[in-house]
Amino acid sequence: MIDEIKLIQLLKEKKISGEQLAQIYKVSRVAVWKKIKKLKDLGYKIESDRHGYRIIQPPDKLLPQEIIPNLKTKFIGKNYLYFKEIDSTNIQAKRENYEDGTVIFAESQTAGKGRKNRKWQSHKGLGLYFSIVLKPEIEVNYLSHFSLLFNYSVFKVLKNYINGEIKIKWPNDIYLNGKKIAGFLIESSIENNSISKLIVGVGINVNQSIKDFEEDIKEVATSLKIEDGKTFSRKEIFLDILQQIEKDYLKFMKEKYLDIKKIEENLLWLNQDVMILEDGKPILSGKLIGLNEDGSLMLKTDKGLKFVYVGDLSIRNK
Repeated sequence: MIDEIKLIQLLKEKKISGEQLAQIYKVSRVAVWKKIKKLKDLGYKIESDRHGYRIIQPPDKLLPQEIIPNLKTKFIGKNYLYFKEIDSTNIQAKRENYEDGTVIFAESQTAGKGRKNRKWQSHKGLGLYFSIVLKPEIEVNYLSHFSLLFNYSVFKVLKNYINGEIKIKWPNDIYLNGKKIAGFLIESSIENNSISKLIVGVGINVNQSIKDFEEDIKEVATSLKIEDGKTFSRKEIFLDILQQIEKDYLKFMKEKYLDIKKIEENLLWLNQDVMILEDGKPILSGKLIGLNEDGSLMLKTDKGLKFVYVGDLSIRNK
């Protein structure tokens, strides 16, 4: 039997003849030819001549064959599920009892959702759309920290790739140059006052062009490519994100501490006049002065200091 992942690594390193491959894997030349054809069908560009085969370009798909060998994590992504298209990676994460650290990735989603069932556009092969299944078994009072934790992990990675003004929009978005570039949907299961499961849904706009966005969101959404004018390696960014999330998550689980002040420094609209909306209507306004230790938003209002735990944050027009 031919180990596909090892075969890909071999053919990336050097050209190898069909006869040599048949000897290495103790299979027939026909079996080798069929495996090469399968790799071509997956999108691998393979040079072939009388001297053998060599991969000259991998596909721009986040296939298990491309992700698993390059993961430098302890447990996140070791169980990696890949879909060309799916309704939603979060929905898939709830269909089965997946092991701790499972990552579900889709090239596109037909029913991607953000908070409050808002639609998330998932352009095929242009963004990163994935969910991570985690089983923290931690007290429920830490729940509010998780949306900030994962948001900050992704923020730190994206900051390494782009020079624009990147900010964290409370509670679970990332903005680049004033427009939304990433969103999070975190769902939890609670048992006996303990968080038994987290499903961390992440959507990031990477290589979209302006024409890819529908008219109603062109003014509020952007991508790394739009802001920087170049195409990015989704694979490289994805691997960095999984590694950063695991590092930050394990640190938090060990110390039960999140550096709120570091996150606060990078808040969108910090020290500006904002509104909290509920169902599109303003219910509170004031100056955004920071984050409380429990992750809630602190607003300085006409009636004193207010702490906000839920709601949509918006800039207040003067």
